[in-house]
Amino acid sequence: MEILIIMVGIMAAWILQTILGTGQIKNFNQHYNDLRKVGRVSIGRSKGIFRTGVVLLMGIDKRRRIHTARKMQGLTIFAKFRDFKLLEGQDLLNIDSEIYNKMDRFTKKAFDDAVEVYKTVAKGEEIPQQKSPFGKLISSFSK
Repeated sequence: MEILIIMVGIMAAWILQTILGTGQIKNFNQHYNDLRKVGRVSIGRSKGIFRTGVVLLMGIDKRRRIHTARKMQGLTIFAKFRDFKLLEGQDLLNIDSEIYNKMDRFTKKAFDDAVEVYKTVAKGEEIPQQKSPFGKLISSFSK
């Protein structure tokens, strides 16, 4: 009987995570689409398994100026996008060092990733697919 209760609890947690994760994906898609309607968007991310993760969306004009920046940061699926005014008006490839130093290390990593994505796409190249943490674990055993 106890095992049945544990299994029902695990299933309920999985269903709740799926529902909340779907809401977070919808939130991402809404913000991305809003920025995409205005122009180009550069996306950067800093993944975290047991630390805060960051997703940074930046709307960019034709001169590479960031007109809108939004950041989602958190450990859980309850994280939502918020305006990130600090970057607005900055040149994506030539950001003011004072502004850059005001960001926390996770946001800096996401910003650097967004710059690399922008440069890769500007050259006409494809962005390489990154392995998931589970995929990295599997490939470490297959060496």
